[in-house]
Amino acid sequence: MKSKITMILFVLILGSSLTTALVTVDSFTREPIARNKAKKLQKGILSSLNIEYGEDDPNEIFSANVETITTPGDKPKKFYRSKTSGDIAFEISGTGVQGEINATIALSPDLGQIRGISIVGQKETPGLGSRIGEAEFLNKFKDKNITSGKDKNITSGIAIVASGKAAADNEIDGITGATLSCNALEELINSELKKYVVMFRESQ
Repeated sequence: MKSKITMILFVLILGSSLTTALVTVDSFTREPIARNKAKKLQKGILSSLNIEYGEDDPNEIFSANVETITTPGDKPKKFYRSKTSGDIAFEISGTGVQGEINATIALSPDLGQIRGISIVGQKETPGLGSRIGEAEFLNKFKDKNITSGKDKNITSGIAIVASGKAAADNEIDGITGATLSCNALEELINSELKKYVVMFRESQ
């Protein structure tokens, strides 16, 4: 009986100690993690807006060059406008092949063309799907048209096609060997564009 009580007390003390340790670690790491996440987002926004920045803290450059716009309502969304070009950027996220893809995308002031796109976070297969985050591929999105025909208010989106096959002004050459990740990125961009372009227009 005594040994059982001793065992129970040991388990309770151990559990309490582990809980205290986890809470302590969380309190020390939560703030740095939040700062790093905010820094990555700022760098993504600046890259999408084609604003140069150093590899250190981008906060000063961000504050000097970017205006933050928050939409009204119960579920506000943040947009970021370049103070010089007027281009509009925002954060997008969705499902990739191996996990969530987080990106930022910037559009022209009339919301008709892509100015830039940056992958902030992804879990695609290294050397294959992960190549969607390479600058060589992302630069292909610049100045691509996302509107349908003459109606500049209808967002038709982009199309990632087989490598070397891009012809239309909304088509981007895909990456050989990364078709599934390219398809996932195309679906993510188009679904988010249709949603957030309307949201931004309605907020103005």
